Amino acid sequence: MEEIGTSIASKLVEEPVALIGRQLSYLAYYDCNIESLKDALKKLDDKKNDVERSVDAAKRNGATIKDQVQSWLEDVSKIFHEAEELENKVNGQRRCLYGLCPSLKSRYSLSRKAKKIAQRVLELKLDEGLSNNVANPAPLQQLGLIISSEGFKGFESRKDVMNDVLSALRNEKTRIIGICGMGGVGKTTMVREIIKRLEGTSLFDDVVMATVSATANIRTIQTDIADSLGMKFFEESESRRALRLHERIMQSKRILIILDDVWSEVKLQDVGIPFGVGPTTNQVHEGCKILLTSRNEEVCKVMGCKDDIFKVQTVNKEEAWELFRATVGESLDNNPDLSHVAKLIVDECKGLPIAIITVGKALLPSNGKHEWNTALQELKNSLPENIPGMEPEVYSCIKLSYDKLDSDEVKSCFLLCCLFPEDYDVPIEYLVRYGLGRATFRNTNTVEDVRNKVHSFIGQLKRRYLLLDSLKEECIKMHDIVRDVAISIASKDPHRFMVRSFDAEDGGGGRPGVQKVTNQEHCRAISLIDVKLDENITGGLECPKLELLQLKHSYCSKYSNHFQRIKELKVLAFLEVKMSSYLASKRSLPLGEPKYLHTLCLEDCKLGDISYVIRELENLEILSFARSQINKLPIEIGLLHRLRMLDATDCEELGEIPHGVLSNLRRLEELYMADSFLNWGPTTGSNEKSMASLDEVMSLSDHLNVLAIKIPDVQMLRNAKFLLKSQPIRFHVSINISWSYKKNSFKNRIRGYLFENSLMLRGDVKEYLEIGAVRYFLKQSEDLSLQHTYNLKYVIEELDDQGGFQRLKVLSIMYDNNIEYLMNGTDWTRRDQPAFPILKSATFEYVDKLKVVCCGELPNKHSFMNLRSIAIDSCDELKYVFSLSVAQNLVQLQSLKVENCAKVEEIVSKERMEDDDASHMITFPRLTILELSNLLKLCGFYMGIQRDSAYEIIKPNDESVNKMKETRRNDNRVAGSTSSKSKVAQAESEISMPL
Repeated sequence: MEEIGTSIASKLVEEPVALIGRQLSYLAYYDCNIESLKDALKKLDDKKNDVERSVDAAKRNGATIKDQVQSWLEDVSKIFHEAEELENKVNGQRRCLYGLCPSLKSRYSLSRKAKKIAQRVLELKLDEGLSNNVANPAPLQQLGLIISSEGFKGFESRKDVMNDVLSALRNEKTRIIGICGMGGVGKTTMVREIIKRLEGTSLFDDVVMATVSATANIRTIQTDIADSLGMKFFEESESRRALRLHERIMQSKRILIILDDVWSEVKLQDVGIPFGVGPTTNQVHEGCKILLTSRNEEVCKVMGCKDDIFKVQTVNKEEAWELFRATVGESLDNNPDLSHVAKLIVDECKGLPIAIITVGKALLPSNGKHEWNTALQELKNSLPENIPGMEPEVYSCIKLSYDKLDSDEVKSCFLLCCLFPEDYDVPIEYLVRYGLGRATFRNTNTVEDVRNKVHSFIGQLKRRYLLLDSLKEECIKMHDIVRDVAISIASKDPHRFMVRSFDAEDGGGGRPGVQKVTNQEHCRAISLIDVKLDENITGGLECPKLELLQLKHSYCSKYSNHFQRIKELKVLAFLEVKMSSYLASKRSLPLGEPKYLHTLCLEDCKLGDISYVIRELENLEILSFARSQINKLPIEIGLLHRLRMLDATDCEELGEIPHGVLSNLRRLEELYMADSFLNWGPTTGSNEKSMASLDEVMSLSDHLNVLAIKIPDVQMLRNAKFLLKSQPIRFHVSINISWSYKKNSFKNRIRGYLFENSLMLRGDVKEYLEIGAVRYFLKQSEDLSLQHTYNLKYVIEELDDQGGFQRLKVLSIMYDNNIEYLMNGTDWTRRDQPAFPILKSATFEYVDKLKVVCCGELPNKHSFMNLRSIAIDSCDELKYVFSLSVAQNLVQLQSLKVENCAKVEEIVSKERMEDDDASHMITFPRLTILELSNLLKLCGFYMGIQRDSAYEIIKPNDESVNKMKETRRNDNRVAGSTSSKSKVAQAESEISMPL
């Protein structure tokens, strides 16, 4: 018994002693615990960045990120959020009497928390297999959703062809099918309509499409197919890529591969498409079908089509007339004087849809009979080029549409588009910079004026169907037939363009007869694509009149003077060019007389020292290094006193801009440095060895119209003298307060050059509001993003109490644990002024203390009236989204998404302070998307019907439209859609019923 008692007594003494020792260690090892946490977070951040890069790559390929990876990233974000709060408290203690009077209680608490966070970091491990494989293969995005068959008409004469193709696709024995017809007859449009009709059927698991074109490129075809299948190539050689693609296609039980615009035989095995001819070959895949379109029936036969070749003929007279009438518009029917000549014009189009549409868009009934007669004569008398694969009538019609353009400026803009590869997404910004360099556009005072004019011209050209929309932002596309005509027009006087692509298998410069300019001495613009200068241009080009030279994706192994006698070059663009040989000689760039150069674009290139190139360009106006590898901006840039635009977007390696370079650019109108330079120097005490400061940027505000910049610390703006102008600048500004090792985690990429005023803030909001430049940015913002902010409770009251965010269109708030309301209507002092009157989109993610988006009664009926989309995710304190009065203002709402909010009970709630006599009618007439997911306490959309007999709902007044559906699932997910015509009914039997 004595021994037992002694043992118990010993433990009773030891455990408290150990406990006390552990508590004291938090004080003794305070600095050590803080530093250990920083080291652990640094390693975690490196791991996070690796995973995020893999995630970004997977998302770009359309893959679905695995749930475990998503959860891990969310846990990491929460840890960094807690660590950032801890850091703020640590810094706050250090500021208290300069750290001379530390609070022992505070140090104990902070040290203990640092230790616990560090332990969680060590426990937060991601399985190595998941690190290397973050996503599941992408589910097929139906091609019908991402391509358009707009313009497809259900011509009676083509129904049989369409049905025959669909029948052949259903035939298990059919392996390869061809659709043939002349250029412009509508083969591609028919294929897109076929894809639409395959939707919702079980005929194929995967449908992929690749455009082949005359300059067939195996790698491009492989990439197009791989992208559609959600895979990404890491191999360089075509043969290894083919093996991987073959393996992936074999995994699809039933797959349709569409090869559009095939001009010559494509070796399917070289691409990686399994297509064999017998049971013994491992290439056979019985579930793989191939659909070709070609202008040449022989090509289909060579590639294996036998009986399944279907010809698309021109439309008949009646169909041609109906298509023309639909294109011109109803006003043609009201003008009998034009009826006869219009039918003669349609006859000249020879039943080709592309010809009918382009001519129809070029002619207006308001132009009068004489102009229509002139157009008819031009069609009859036109001398079309001999372009292989193109009918003369097509050339004549597109040429007429070009001739009818409103001005030479629009025509020049159109011809600039043909400088780029076939089927290419042409960035409109290049047209701006090339046109400005050549002084193409008249009556423009600023770069912004030129940009506005070019975008206006693009709109005109798209309305004439001479240009097409692109899926990429701020880009356009050119139909290959239209591009052929454009190149043909541009190759003659007075334009004299030479466009050559060397990516065809024969190295041959594209379609014979289209891109040849025999007299180089008269060339004014040259575009060389995929050119190896040493092999493809051996004798050099003598171009004394050359004004524009573009090399895209080109290479030269050693320096040689390929371009001779250049004198008056105005625009030089090297895009994705290996520059090592060019930079090896001080006469490296073919500049001619440097004083004539106005635009220099060295983009997506690896650059070294270019100071000797820059120093002589005294009249340069546009200088772009966008996405290039460059470490230092040469000091010689400061000598470019006429420079109007400097673009260093996404130059992530740019670490040095000498002091004085920017401040010397007194005519600079546009400065782009988003996701680029961060090492801004101090605003005072600068010398020749210092870095450029923000004071230099602000000193340019007399002329500066556009600014895109990232500022690592808001204190850099404290002493900056921001000069306000009568015409405010357009800006894209990111301001970030964070630990240095997290600088790569704060991205705010610009999506193009038409961005609206955009501001992204991170950190202590009170500190921001002390700085005049930030207050200016806030008032002018049209797109505001708050991430990891603190010391902000009521958004509108604290950020823009007097203004009410009159300009704001897009709002995003993420990772904040202070904000409770976007707005409190009861406390709004400016009762006569609406709040957020033009706000279109609002997003809230991980806003931990958000109680409601807007509480109280709205002071003005115009508040929130333009809100179209709201998305809320992981806001743990949210109980409802809108008050009743706010919901009644949302007449434009189109999309409402609420998910992962544990306390949400209803979406709309009537508050106590709201007027009992007010209408209780809720109507969302434009709502088309409703997603309510993982809302564990959700009782209904609006429970007012159970509390107030006066509650009314509006039901759809059109029985033909689809009503909003409610789907009850085990995961408490509700998803619905409505026709945009319907008034959304939230009846007791629908969304309001308890889950």
